[in-house]
Amino acid sequence: MSSFEARPAVKRESMHPSITAEQISQLVDQFYALVQSNPRLAPLFARNLSGDWDPHLEKMKGFWRSVLLKSGEYKGRPVPVHLQITDIQSEDFEEWLRLFSSICENVFTSEAADVVTQAAQRIATSLWLSRTSDPFASPPAWSQPASVQNLQSSL
Repeated sequence: MSSFEARPAVKRESMHPSITAEQISQLVDQFYALVQSNPRLAPLFARNLSGDWDPHLEKMKGFWRSVLLKSGEYKGRPVPVHLQITDIQSEDFEEWLRLFSSICENVFTSEAADVVTQAAQRIATSLWLSRTSDPFASPPAWSQPASVQNLQSSL
């Protein structure tokens, strides 16, 4: 008989207690509706999705539930997928974050919106860094949510 120690199950706690799966669904649906009407981002997405938005929306809902609710359901590899988008610019990341943050402010409480926006900024930074071969490159300083800016200025 062999003896082994089982690791305790990972406790999955959401990034903020008020965030729900329904809110994440609203976030994704409202955000990508904005993306589809954005003059710069719409063509980037259209070229890479070939007009088939429904599977992408479902994948993004699973991705954001994994990030925000720690559901563990997303099993994709976003970096290689984003590396295939050859004409993406730093300004596109900034525009993506601007639109994303505006939807967060409408869907979540202000505290939860800040948590979600900060998670999006970390993801944008990671994707941006994956696109450079310069190990000393500094990512752009993404705009902070207004409540985070207020908090930092009061310190």
